[in-house]
Amino acid sequence: MSGMGKPFLSLEKQIEKLSSRGLEIKSVSDAKQQLLRTTYYDLINGYKDVFLVEKIDPEEEDQYIRGTTFEDILDLYNLDREIRHVTLEVLLDIECTFYSSLAYCLSEIYGEKQEDYLKKENFRLGRKQRHNNRFERDNLLWKIGKKINEPDEQPLKYYKEQYGNIPPWILVKGLSFGELVMLYKLSSDVVKSNVIMNIIGREASDHDKEFFLKSMEIFNRYRNLAAHGGRIYNNWTNFELPYKPELFRILGIEKAAHNKGKGRNDYAAFTIGLLFFFQNNHRGMLEFIIYLEGSMSEYQKKQPSHYEWTLASLGIPSNYHRSFLDHIGL
Repeated sequence: MSGMGKPFLSLEKQIEKLSSRGLEIKSVSDAKQQLLRTTYYDLINGYKDVFLVEKIDPEEEDQYIRGTTFEDILDLYNLDREIRHVTLEVLLDIECTFYSSLAYCLSEIYGEKQEDYLKKENFRLGRKQRHNNRFERDNLLWKIGKKINEPDEQPLKYYKEQYGNIPPWILVKGLSFGELVMLYKLSSDVVKSNVIMNIIGREASDHDKEFFLKSMEIFNRYRNLAAHGGRIYNNWTNFELPYKPELFRILGIEKAAHNKGKGRNDYAAFTIGLLFFFQNNHRGMLEFIIYLEGSMSEYQKKQPSHYEWTLASLGIPSNYHRSFLDHIGL
């Protein structure tokens, strides 16, 4: 087996390849400019599938459905780019709220001294990790210890040099979203309960705690995708959202459909997680809905024949906009 990947193709050869497979290119110069901006891999390989003739033999070359244009693929790419932006925007707000609440609760319960709030006994062991045979707690505290003992970013560095201590509200600024989720996941029940209560405005049941954690894990997955330019509209996570009827039914998802995978780990699951997180702050959800609806409406105007298919890929119904607004009382 050869260790080489696919060979380099000039822009001319890329255009020739697309044309030979039945893709209509209205403006060769515009297509070349777009391929320079996004690369063939990101644009074509990332968004072509819906426009391809179904293969009988997987070894056959791709062939585009008759009438498919370069602009059809570009429109889907641009829609996903818009969804990526609104996803990242709402997650930055979530991250700020989340780390503020987590830092407050750690400080309130254990104090501001790093030797107190970072004691091993304050956290669960978690799972044993395959890559180094250590528990999640030990891996996380090792990473945090490095950030505290050898800080290379502000404001951690300033607090280390000035005070010899990094309190929770400063530490959280130096943690990735994934590390914040893990810190929460391994925290005591009292910390978890207080964090959720601060965010949703009421006492959390055990099911709420499970739902919140799974939502945060799904948020982390989509945040990583969005931050690194990953495809959003038809992506699924490794984490699954448990069924919560009062939220799932907003999108018309009954338990039987959830059992078959609908709304469990797709973008619908992401939006349902948002509904839970923002139940005490409708503004955050409203901003997300308005931005998403604007992007989807523009796509519907450009690509009416693909609009329903795209909604299905996201896992959300065509009346999602009205359903969300009705839920938050608007």
